[in-house]
Amino acid sequence: MALKIASDNKLKKYRREFPFTKNVTFLNHASFGPIPLRALKKTKEYYDALSLKKIMDMDEATFGMMDKIRTYIAKMIKAKPSEIGLVPNTSYGLNIVSNGLDWKRGDKILLSEVEFPANVYPWLNLKSKGVVIKFIKSKNGFFDIDNLLEAIDSGCRLLSLSYVQFFNGFKNDLKTIGKICEEKNLFFVVDGIQGIGCLDLDVSKCKIDFLACGGQKWLLSSLGTGFFYLSEKAKMKIKPAFFGWLGVDWKMNWADLLKHNLKPFSSVRKFEIGTYPFSTLWTMCSSLELFSEIGLKAVEKKVLSLLDILIDYLQNSPIQIKSSLDPKHRSGILSFSTKDCSKLHELLSRKKILTSFRENSIRVSPHFYNSFEEIEKLIQVLKKLNNLTSFIR
Repeated sequence: MALKIASDNKLKKYRREFPFTKNVTFLNHASFGPIPLRALKKTKEYYDALSLKKIMDMDEATFGMMDKIRTYIAKMIKAKPSEIGLVPNTSYGLNIVSNGLDWKRGDKILLSEVEFPANVYPWLNLKSKGVVIKFIKSKNGFFDIDNLLEAIDSGCRLLSLSYVQFFNGFKNDLKTIGKICEEKNLFFVVDGIQGIGCLDLDVSKCKIDFLACGGQKWLLSSLGTGFFYLSEKAKMKIKPAFFGWLGVDWKMNWADLLKHNLKPFSSVRKFEIGTYPFSTLWTMCSSLELFSEIGLKAVEKKVLSLLDILIDYLQNSPIQIKSSLDPKHRSGILSFSTKDCSKLHELLSRKKILTSFRENSIRVSPHFYNSFEEIEKLIQVLKKLNNLTSFIR
C-alpha cells in the first residue's frame, strides 16, 4: 500500500486540473474524458483571438500547435511525426484505410464478433464491392487467438481489432497478433480508443499498419478530435479516397492560392481533409502536453493500482468480475456484474459516482488523477447494498 500512496502523491498535483473532483467521483473515462483546466484555458484563448479580444498570429500559432500534436502522439505510441495524421474521430480514421485499399471481389476481412460498432460498419460498407466479412468467435467474451488462426485462409487480406475491448476491458495481445498478421500477410488495423492515453504502446513492435483513435476518452480531449497512425511501410498501399486543399504544402503562403499544381505531402498529412477544427485541436494539444509531462508508463501504473484495490474487494464479494485478471490482458477498464446492474448503476449515479452500464455490467474506468479514496468510496457503496446476495447473477 505504501508504494500506491507514493504513486498517488507523485500525481496528486495534477488533480488540481480537475476541480469537479470536489463534488463528483468520475470513473467513466471509457465513455468520455473531462478536459483539464489548462486545456480549457488554452481553448478560451483561441476563442478570444477569434473574437478579437486577443491579437495573435493565428496561422503560425495554430499550425505550429498541430505539429506539436503530431509530435506528442508520435512519442506516445513510439512512431514518427510523419506517420501521424489528424482526424475528427476514430470512424473517420478507419474509413481512410477501408476506402483507401484496392479491394477485389472475394477479398476477406477479419473482425472480432465482440467489436465496438465503430470498427464494424466501415468494413460492412465494403460488402457492396464484393468483400466478405468474417467474424472471429470469442471465448468467454474475449478475443481468441486460436480462433483467429483457424479463421485465416488464403483470401484474407486484413484484420481490424480493438486494442482494448470496450465492454470488459480485455487488452488484446497486439504484439503476438501483429506477428501473426506479418507472417500471414494481413494488413493489421487497430482501433486504439480504449487504450491510448491509459496504456503504453509501441506500434512498431506490434507490427501495426494502421491505428485510429478518437481523443475524447482517455486522451482527455474534446469531441471532434483524434488521430491516425499509418506506418511508412504500409503507406504505399493506401490511396486517398478523398482529397482536400490542405493535403498539399502551401508553406502557409495564402497570398497565392491559384496554384493548382502543388504535390501532396509526402507524410500522411495528405489524408487530412480540408480546414481543421482548430478550437478542439487547441484543447487536444494542451491535454497531450499534460500526458507528456506525466508519461504513459506512470499513467498505466496508477490506473492499474486503482483497479487493484477494487479487484481485491470484488474477489471476496458475491459480485462477479467480467474482466480478465490475467496481467497480460488487463487495461484501464474493469467490469463486474450483479443480478440487476441497471439499478446498481442508478444507485451509484445518485451517490455521484459515475460509471457506465454496458452489456449488462458495470464498467469502471479511472484515470491517473483519481484517488485511492475514490475507489474506497465506491467499495463502501457496494458494501452497503441491502441483501447483496440478491444481486448475485
